[in-house]
Amino acid sequence: MRNLFILTSVISTVFMACDGRQTKKEALERAIFEFNLRNSDSEMFNYHPEAYVEIVTDTIISNRTNVHIKNYSLLDEQIFVSSTTKSNYKETTYQRVFESEVIVSTASKDVFRTHISAKKFKLLDADPFWINVTLQHVWVNQDLSTDDDIILDMSFINPKNNAYRLYRMSIDPYGQESVNLIEERG
Repeated sequence: MRNLFILTSVISTVFMACDGRQTKKEALERAIFEFNLRNSDSEMFNYHPEAYVEIVTDTIISNRTNVHIKNYSLLDEQIFVSSTTKSNYKETTYQRVFESEVIVSTASKDVFRTHISAKKFKLLDADPFWINVTLQHVWVNQDLSTDDDIILDMSFINPKNNAYRLYRMSIDPYGQESVNLIEERG
């Protein structure tokens, strides 16, 4: 009986020792894997703005004329701004491209409808300024606008070097437009 008790104790000790814990080799391999995972090269991408942006503005000029402007970002187009690398970490920054839709209407009909983008201006002007440029904003210049002459201001910016241009668009009651450069830097 005593031998049976000793044999049972030895067998239970052996089974208790095999509880599924990691061996030293497995623990070392896991530690190396986790270390390499934490210290591997990582890359971070920043987009400005982070998500889709849409700003809609309706402006009524003396109860006769309505100007509807929709400024929005494109999710599939961006401009490379900068990249920084520190040891095993790389950060890349992009500026999303913006465009705008403008509708000028009276009570009875649409007088003027257009799409404004840096691409459209680039086709008209071969100046190197238009490389890496996006529309920043389009707005009604309420100080200068009248029923007979709607004035829109448009700003374009190069996010790489902060060069910009400010244009002024004049729209008459018949939908004829004229665009003039007002200010520029860079």
